[in-house]
Amino acid sequence: MEAHTEHRTEPPIDPVHRLLQKQLSADTAVQIALLNNRDLQSSYASLGIAQADLVEAGLLENPVFSYTYYTGGAGSIVEASIVQDFVSVLSLSARKKVGQAVADRVVAETAQRVLDLAWQVRTQYYVVVGDSQALDLMRQIVSATDAAAELARRQLAAGNLNRRDQAVQQAFYAQALLDASQAEMQLSSDREKLNRLMGLWGGQTRWSVPARLPRVPASLPSFDEIESQAISQRLDLAAAKKEAESTAQALTLTQQFRYLDALGIGVAYKREPGAGNFVGPTVQLGLPIFNQGQAKVARMEAEYRRSQERVAALAVAIRSETREARERLTAMQQVVQHYTQVLLPLQQTILSETLKSYNGMLTGVYELLLTKQMQVQTARQYVAANRDFWLAWADLERAAGGSLALAATAVPESQTDKSEPDDNSNHIDGHEHDSGDK
Repeated sequence: MEAHTEHRTEPPIDPVHRLLQKQLSADTAVQIALLNNRDLQSSYASLGIAQADLVEAGLLENPVFSYTYYTGGAGSIVEASIVQDFVSVLSLSARKKVGQAVADRVVAETAQRVLDLAWQVRTQYYVVVGDSQALDLMRQIVSATDAAAELARRQLAAGNLNRRDQAVQQAFYAQALLDASQAEMQLSSDREKLNRLMGLWGGQTRWSVPARLPRVPASLPSFDEIESQAISQRLDLAAAKKEAESTAQALTLTQQFRYLDALGIGVAYKREPGAGNFVGPTVQLGLPIFNQGQAKVARMEAEYRRSQERVAALAVAIRSETREARERLTAMQQVVQHYTQVLLPLQQTILSETLKSYNGMLTGVYELLLTKQMQVQTARQYVAANRDFWLAWADLERAAGGSLALAATAVPESQTDKSEPDDNSNHIDGHEHDSGDK
């Protein structure tokens, strides 16, 4: 007897679940949102509507059948006809072109919504990472002020410090706790905003992000490169051009058939008693006596002018947006570079020299802890500036209509910025000091 081995096929892994298993990057967050955002999924239905409209534009109008039956003393008379709207036959090709242009516009608009969502996710992602990094630094301030407050309490108990100075240190610690609590609340709120954009709920919300933002690159793309990309790739501009194209074709169609508002060609049948049956062609033609299509033509001409002006206005706005975004990005790059090249090294030098002075018993422990707090505060300002740079970068990519070729020059998000203080910077811990103030 042969043994039969049962092979079981493992169910496919949900792509969103797979992406959430690793640390979240900006690109990963965008991928999850594109797969999982329900509002975006609902907007895809507009593509099906546009496709249905395009199919309908390529169909002929149904023929009209009429039947009349007369009865009287001499017998009965039967009349019947079937008529096809000939205007729909003549305009079929033009209507298909209009329908295709409209469908292309809907596709471009939907794609633009995709890019807008990607921009929102990327922006919120940088906010969350910045919040997390700022909270870590805030906790360092809490640790330093806690150490100072504890030392002040012990010195007050030993009689080496007055009540006022002890209260000052306690107030610093209490304020740091409050600031840290607010930072935690801000991080929680911003994480939920990102959860909504990615369409996550329940256990899916337990994702993690890198500890630090990417470092700011040294070079930026040129304005001419950005402007050229924006004009060629902005999908809202492409949608406006398709709308102008469909309006131009609709205007041509209206002008060509303005006098043929109703034209039907078909076959008629008539039967009379004693006279036999009669069959022959029938024509139905609307006479352009009162309405010669002037209003329709004027309306379409106005629609065409409006669509043309909208394209021109949007092109001007896009160029302005790219200039504004590029200038803001350059300014933020300079701010971040000032922190990394001037302020952060100065704070590190001040802390190092203060530590030397403290070790030589020339500086008190409170001054040393205060110097540490000042260094961390500067680092928090640097983190805020770094975050603002990447928010400006996301705005520039949105203005340019897509990703810019700069990501490869940036330091990976997981790399630590060595210019920032860490929890063990200079090994300062007030709990290790004696109760005597130097």
